[in-house]
Amino acid sequence: MAQMSNLSPETFNILFNKKWTTTALAKAISEVGGDALSREYEELRRCAPRRSERKKCYFVEHDRKLSTEAPSNRSEEHLAIALWNLNKCWPSLGGGRFRLLDYQLPLKARQSDKGIGKVDLLGVTDKGRFMVIELKAKQKGENNRGDSPAAALMQGLRYAAIVEANIKVIAGEAKRHPGDRFKDVTIVEESPIVQILAPKSWWRGWLELGASTRKAAGRWEPEFCKLTRDVEKRLGVAVECMALDKLADIAYGPDGKTPQLNRVPALCPVRPDNKPP
Repeated sequence: MAQMSNLSPETFNILFNKKWTTTALAKAISEVGGDALSREYEELRRCAPRRSERKKCYFVEHDRKLSTEAPSNRSEEHLAIALWNLNKCWPSLGGGRFRLLDYQLPLKARQSDKGIGKVDLLGVTDKGRFMVIELKAKQKGENNRGDSPAAALMQGLRYAAIVEANIKVIAGEAKRHPGDRFKDVTIVEESPIVQILAPKSWWRGWLELGASTRKAAGRWEPEFCKLTRDVEKRLGVAVECMALDKLADIAYGPDGKTPQLNRVPALCPVRPDNKPP
């Protein structure tokens, strides 16, 4: 199997290189053809990095703590660890429930695998389907809205393609994992669910644009929903948009490095072409 070492703009222009600025966002999304996006996903799945070929695991040991002192600009990592530390199950949008298996799941096989980061949160439904969760959160005090939902979708899709390409290996690791979260986990070989998960405030920042910003961006929501439906139809990858409701501030424990939430936030579905959460 080919090992990916160079993400050429010609091959992966949509998944890796397209810019998703607020200005003309609706137009940019509408110009993404389903055929082209599907071809990129399938090509990435074909030549995805394979950590097992380099004797590397996907589920690495975590200590539930930050690698640096608590104040930093890595707000998504802080929230991911805090949610994972809750060790809870949530209702799944398609029925049933899902739980979080891991956070910051590595996907690179080599240092030369440019443009590939880590999965914010990897979940699994009670039906055995992986969930690639792309988490979005603003740093406290930030005035901008952060990455757009379109950018979040593309990041989730590229990680989903790599997870799907390695699903047998990842499932095997999950089966052998000694952790309590992995007990009785059976993974089915289906395309993962991509979930865009963010606090309500992040979603509102994009769904409730001011008049001038709305004029510049256009009505991006219908185009975004149309694209997600096309993705599911062509690739079998379900896309979920979910908001964290009544999210408490993150505390960091006595050591200042252990992100914690004092209560479990509710999850509610977001329908961008309908109304804000």
